[in-house]
Formats: sequence, C-alpha cells, structure tokens
Amino acid sequence: MKFTKSNNSEFYLGLREEFNSYFADKKNRNLADWRFYLKAVILITLYVTLYFLILFKCQTFIDFVLCYGLMGLTAVLIVFNFVHDASHKAISKNKLINESFRYIGDLVGINTYIWDIRHNLQHHSFTNILGGDLIIENIPLLRLSARQTHKKFHRYQVYYAPLFYVLYSFYWIMIIDMKLFFKREICNMKNIKHPFSEWIKLFLFKSIYIFYIIIVPWQYTDLTLSESVLLFFIFHSLAGLLLSFVAVLGHFVEGPTFPAPINNEIENSWAEHELDTTIDFGTNSRLINWITGGLNTHVAHHLFPSTCHIHYFDLTKIIEEYCIKNGYNYKKESLFNALRSHFRYMKNLGINPKEQFITTPKPH
Repeated sequence: MKFTKSNNSEFYLGLREEFNSYFADKKNRNLADWRFYLKAVILITLYVTLYFLILFKCQTFIDFVLCYGLMGLTAVLIVFNFVHDASHKAISKNKLINESFRYIGDLVGINTYIWDIRHNLQHHSFTNILGGDLIIENIPLLRLSARQTHKKFHRYQVYYAPLFYVLYSFYWIMIIDMKLFFKREICNMKNIKHPFSEWIKLFLFKSIYIFYIIIVPWQYTDLTLSESVLLFFIFHSLAGLLLSFVAVLGHFVEGPTFPAPINNEIENSWAEHELDTTIDFGTNSRLINWITGGLNTHVAHHLFPSTCHIHYFDLTKIIEEYCIKNGYNYKKESLFNALRSHFRYMKNLGINPKEQFITTPKPH
C-alpha cells in the first residue's frame, strides 16, 4: 500500500514550520530532557520498590494484591512513557540510550521486536486501515472497524468488551508475541523471516519475566504456586484495563475515519491521513498527559512520532491552533466524553453494521 499524495503537503510543511519555531531555542530539540529522566527514575524506582515489598514486606494476601496491582499499573506506565519513546528513537541521539530503555519493555514482559513491527511498521504507517493496521485485528471477537465482517455475537460486544480489556495485557504478553513470531504473514507484510537472535531474545526475556514475577515470589515468600499465579493475573487485569482504554481512545471512538485503499493506494497524504484517523482526549490535563506518556495527545504523536512525549502537551496547542487557522479538522474530546464515545462506537458497530461511520476522507 502507498499514499497517492506526497507527504510534502501544504498541511505537513506548514505544521513542520510551526514545530521548528517551537524547538528553535531548545537544546535537544525534539528529544528527551530532564523531565523524561526524572520520570524514568520515579517509575522504575516504584516498580522495583513494589517488587521488593512483595518479596520482603507483604504479610497478608491483601498486601500482595495491592502490591501486584500497583506493579501492573506501573509496568504499563513504564511502557507508555519510556519503551514507547525508545521504540521511536525519540529519547536520545545516542543509540545505546534508546536501546537500553527499549529493553526495559522486554523486562516487563512485552517483546519489543514484535511490537516494533505491529506498532511502528503497521499502525503508524497505515493507521486505521484494515489489512495494514494490525491493531484493528488484535483482539478476537471484537469488531473495531465497520470494514470488518459482522458476526451475530458482535451485538453484545459493548457488554463483553471490558472483559477482553481486562485480559488484554496477559493476551499480548503470553499469546500475541508468541503467535506473531510463528507467522510468515502479518497484515500487508509477507514472507517474514525473523532473525535467529530475535528468537533467542523472545524466549530468554519471557523466561526471565515469568521467573521473577511468578517463580521467585512463590519460592521466597509464603505464597503457594496457585496464589502466585492468581496474583500474576491480578497484575495483568489492572494493567490490561489501563493499557486498553488508553489505546482505544485514540482511534476507536466516533470521529476518526477508517479509509479503504483503492487499488492498494490511499487517496491522501500520510500526514493528512494521520490527522483524519486520530483523535485526542483530555488535552488540558497535565496529569492525564503525564500518566499516558502523551498518548492522550495522540495526533501530535502520530504526526511526529520521533518526538519525545514530554513535548506533546505544548505541541498539541500548536496543532489545534494551526488546524483552526487553516481549516483542517482537528478532533478532540474530554476523557469522559471519549469513554462514552468509545462505548457508543462499539455498540453501533455491533447492532448496526451497515451504518456508515467510516468514509474515505476527502483531500483537504
């Protein structure tokens, strides 16, 4: 697939000029600064501290539940705030620094090699396009695009979707990563051959993760194996909810488009396609922005993925003003309205499959 229009569109070039003005007096321009590294110290310290509390301080099962639950949420914040930027090489010009933060993702359970394929090479390249963006097809039994085949059970997806969100973190780490390694074809990517070194990393890091998160607590605390496994699921249930809701609110709500290629061509420029297929939420809240690693300001991330998330809060204001001034359709919602919109979207895709929520955007 390819875009019919050059990315050197009037929209992108004009916005890039605004961004360059913003970064003109900044030492590291679009990369990380002290705010990023302070956040890294806080979240990594919190994750490690919770783990040591599990091993040495927890006395009751409720203590373990609280620590495992908080550790699961912290793991997601680490992925949002550091691993995500590292995968886009948005932290530093130093490759070693980016790679070091990227491997933190492998240590908290995800396979960053597969994530780069499905997130960077697919989702960011062909956002919201069925057959190009694997995220649309990530969760079985959910219909996230009107271009997907409708099944009778989709009528109830608005009710059972939250259960799938609870399970999503576990499903990602234990199933998606493994399954995709054995596939020769992932959406529009054909005849895939994974390097042998990546196979080694897959099994090595998964083993390390299972060892420290389940086996060590079982062996060095009063937990039984079944209790340790149960706590592992509690860890992932909270992680799954946070991960899922932040992920779906950027695209799977009312507003973003889901274009269909014509003869393998997308009738737009890449930048305008990203604007049409993405939405922001909670843009006035620095707390939401801090927690999500800037993923609530999703338009800025999709247009400038190699920019560190610490800049997104300010850059989003620039994008909104630029779009209003030049007649482009920038979309945003409050967090509460975005959540409501997501469930309306899921309900409508379930019970009214022929309704056209999705149209191919007209060129601006």
